[in-house]
Amino acid sequence: MAKMNILPQSQFGFFLSRSDDVPSEISFGGHDESRVAEPLSWAKVIEPEKGYWQVPIKGIRIGGTSIPLCDSGKCVGIVDSGTSLIGVPSKSVRDFHLKLARKIQGEAEQIDCRHVGGPEMVFDLDGFEVSMGAEDYSRPAAMKVESSSTGKVQVVCRASLLPVDMGADGGNPLTFILGEPLLRKYYTAFDWKQKQIGFALAKQPDVPDASGAARKPLQASPTVQV
Repeated sequence: MAKMNILPQSQFGFFLSRSDDVPSEISFGGHDESRVAEPLSWAKVIEPEKGYWQVPIKGIRIGGTSIPLCDSGKCVGIVDSGTSLIGVPSKSVRDFHLKLARKIQGEAEQIDCRHVGGPEMVFDLDGFEVSMGAEDYSRPAAMKVESSSTGKVQVVCRASLLPVDMGADGGNPLTFILGEPLLRKYYTAFDWKQKQIGFALAKQPDVPDASGAARKPLQASPTVQV
């Protein structure tokens, strides 16, 4: 399509639905304005020659506390719709798990941790921030943990995190993967000419009710959609 010069812009936009009842969407030639709740904020792609949609991460906060891991300025995040979790450098994944875990009351089998409050995780993308709450990063199922010292069982909610070891292949050991949990919250637009990625809070449409009532139609957009 780009070679045929039929696209209004050198971009594609990606919307990842939170519900199986609403289809996800990719738009070629721009982004779908009806899917965003705010203007796009743009982050420059760094080292595009490596083939990744990779952006700088200038800092990370969990629960309002800065994580020193990125103080060197060398952290990067690969935006990847093919990764179902948030990827964290393997040497730091245990620390992230501990900071995002929370003890709760109740029966583990009756708890959906996505509905249990937890610390916010914030990524500074050098000019603007994107964040995820417990509803975005949590494993749905709670876990029972037995104390080795007291034998007491505690119910715990945990994050879904993927250990990433890019350094083992000669890459950047401070690489994060910004996968589906972030992409369900944020609409993303990928500009291959300007080499930048736009982020905006996604506008999730209403899910059809049990009667099958249709949600209101989306606004038209000047993009080619599949």
